[in-house]
Amino acid sequence: MSEFAVGVRAPTPANMPWLHLAALLLGACLLLLAFGRLMDVGANVAGPGVQRFDGAMLVAADGGESGPVPMQLLGNCHARGECTRLYRIRFQHDPAGGALQALYIPQFTGRLQVSLNGVPVIDSTRGQTSLRLGQGAPQLVPLPEQMLRPGGNTLELALGGRMGAGAVGPVYFGPDAELRDHHEAAHFLVVALPRLMDGALFAIGAIMLMIWLTRRHDQLYLLCATISLGFALSSLSPVIAGAFGAQFLLPVNVLRFLGACLLLPFTWRLVGRTPPVRTRWFLLPAMLMYLSFELLPAAWSTLLVPALFVPLALGLGAVALWEMWRAGIRGGDRSALALLATIAVLLSLATRDQLVTAGVLDRGYVLLARFNGPLLVMLMGAILLRRFSDGLSLLETFNARLHRDVAAARMELRAAFEREQAHVRKATLEAERMRLMGDLHDGIAGHLVSIISLCEQRRPGADGNVGDTSEEVAQASRRALADLRLVIDSMEDVGDDLAMMLTAFRDRVEPQLRRAGVFLDWQARNLPDLPGLAPATTLAIYRILQEAVNNAVKHSGSETIALVAGASPLPGHGVRLEVRDSGRGGASARRGGYGMGNMHKRAAALGATLSVESGAEGTRVLLDLPPRLPGEAGAATAGSGSA
Repeated sequence: MSEFAVGVRAPTPANMPWLHLAALLLGACLLLLAFGRLMDVGANVAGPGVQRFDGAMLVAADGGESGPVPMQLLGNCHARGECTRLYRIRFQHDPAGGALQALYIPQFTGRLQVSLNGVPVIDSTRGQTSLRLGQGAPQLVPLPEQMLRPGGNTLELALGGRMGAGAVGPVYFGPDAELRDHHEAAHFLVVALPRLMDGALFAIGAIMLMIWLTRRHDQLYLLCATISLGFALSSLSPVIAGAFGAQFLLPVNVLRFLGACLLLPFTWRLVGRTPPVRTRWFLLPAMLMYLSFELLPAAWSTLLVPALFVPLALGLGAVALWEMWRAGIRGGDRSALALLATIAVLLSLATRDQLVTAGVLDRGYVLLARFNGPLLVMLMGAILLRRFSDGLSLLETFNARLHRDVAAARMELRAAFEREQAHVRKATLEAERMRLMGDLHDGIAGHLVSIISLCEQRRPGADGNVGDTSEEVAQASRRALADLRLVIDSMEDVGDDLAMMLTAFRDRVEPQLRRAGVFLDWQARNLPDLPGLAPATTLAIYRILQEAVNNAVKHSGSETIALVAGASPLPGHGVRLEVRDSGRGGASARRGGYGMGNMHKRAAALGATLSVESGAEGTRVLLDLPPRLPGEAGAATAGSGSA
């Protein structure tokens, strides 16, 4: 059932059907009581001076009269094609009362023309307001006293039916004040109320069609839209024929029969059953009806309607009622029960109209069965709209719950993210602390050990003299201080600015070279940024350059050391840093020395290429850096180790 598809819980047979069936039947009874007032509309208008005419003389073509014949909605005139009758009524009028008199005809079908004493007073074609083909709007015509004769007066009613039938009900003559209230009520039922219902059917059909366009998988809305629009258009058949031509009259009227045929597949889908055949097969009877009127002789097509098409529609309706009964009573489906109760009310209205037209009930000639189709379709639309609104309510509830769950999950994720961030910060700080401890231990601690060793050497020698190691202590202290400053400088945040990093190195190493009598030739201009500069990578570069400078000072004997920075000629590299001297050359790794090996390890950790060129013209230490340095983790070991 579609109701299940939107998550609305259907009642179980054990706890629902009889209680709800009783409630629905009670509502149906109340609805019948409400229609009781409508059933009285058009009944015998009783009042002072009101005359009712139930029969008239039938006028032949030669002017002769026969009769009197009864005037009833059924039985006046039935024929294929044009149908005409002329009735004549004679009545007495006493002008002594002085009140305005009126002629009132509550109901007729076909075309009606009325004349009083030879003067035309009514022509239904001039003010035809009925929205249903063949039905006429109630007519109330005030009659000035000049048109009435004291004593005998003659009414002539010319009745014509273009669709093969014409009829007229009782005719009333009397004071206008006595007849007007009844006319207004009948006019509302015959004209205004059908218009309102047709507007409601158009609205329901349009809404169902729009819903179906967004829910193509659910044909229930398409069926309801087709039935609703079919009933509305068939009621507007005179208007459509007048606007677009008489050729549209027949197909538009067939739409009402089409709606009756689609009631069964609608019921199947409403109660959750899959139709045994495709819905398109239920369009076939309407197509056959249309073709029979277009292709067959008039007599045959007229015979097929009561002999074939009406029984077929009744049979489909009976199956639909059985499905509603089984789903409503046995399955506890509220929608099926509501339709059953409504159909019971509509059947009572149809029974009442049959008794009225047969003359068993004398309650006027405003037939109420014309509202059966629109009322049923409106209830079908209301059921589907209720289901759709229930689905939207369920979706809103689910969305609200989902929003709450998402908000709770977001808070949990935020808390977990904050915990993870705290853990990462703690791990980062721990790694930096360990790196600094390693730098201080391997660099400054080594220098301090040297200083302590030199101080311990200040003891008497074999000749009784104390060695003078103050200069060695001072140099070792300066190296320790320089190394400490180098570590501190590496921690300065320079972003990706390689030039600023090298400037900080120059500021530290140039004073040391000056004290050693060595000139620093600085050649570093217009350097690009180097992504990945961090304390660990900066310290690794510092230590490589520091080792190269110290080796040049100690072993080259050159008075000038150049530090050159520029673009690297090697493919896949970004910047080349070069430390060169003009000394004696011969630089190579020595047994027992770790300087050159440490330089290569640090360069490899940086993803850089280190090469040493040494000859008679001097030594060149070339460090080709990649376009992007590794992060802290990749270079953490590169910055550690002694200088």
